[in-house]
Amino acid sequence: MYIVAELNSNLINHPLRENIYIQREDCNKKLLALADYLKKHTNYRALVYIDPYGMSINWSSIESLEGLGIDLWILVPTGMGVNRMLINDGKISDSWLQKLENFLGYSRDEIMKHFYKSMTLQTLFGEETNIQKEKDAALLACELYTRKLKQVFSDVSKPYVMRNSQNSIMYHFMMATNNKTAIKIANDVIEPKYKI
Repeated sequence: MYIVAELNSNLINHPLRENIYIQREDCNKKLLALADYLKKHTNYRALVYIDPYGMSINWSSIESLEGLGIDLWILVPTGMGVNRMLINDGKISDSWLQKLENFLGYSRDEIMKHFYKSMTLQTLFGEETNIQKEKDAALLACELYTRKLKQVFSDVSKPYVMRNSQNSIMYHFMMATNNKTAIKIANDVIEPKYKI
């Protein structure tokens, strides 16, 4: 709530203030409503910044933006969200798998295939199969999310990696758009800080 008030305060004298909307509501509902509006008003463009609460945004909401005049900046919780739900031994609860499916837009089988590998070992009692989480799962989550964004938008920027004080990846910040000029600008902004 404080951030919304601060943003509104900082933008009060902006020359385009009447065209700037800051919302602190369910992002899924807002994106679906925006998609409906832009389908009816094709001469409008939108610049959207999404800072979701955890993994609250559904992939279907992003998918609804396909072919529309939107430049979408999104903070993707690859480390804080996805990586934390990917239990090392692969024994993810149904509720967490459902959350991962909704957020990433992949099926359970695809998630397991992308983030885990099976290793078969010979033991004294026969073969034993162990499931092991892939290394750098946060980076892999970024790659997969970028791939999904490219199914909806023609271009996706390089990701800006946000780390905590222990140098662990928390988020990837990126832009998706159908505008070549916008993607060039986004990459120019991100490039000096780009590092994985």
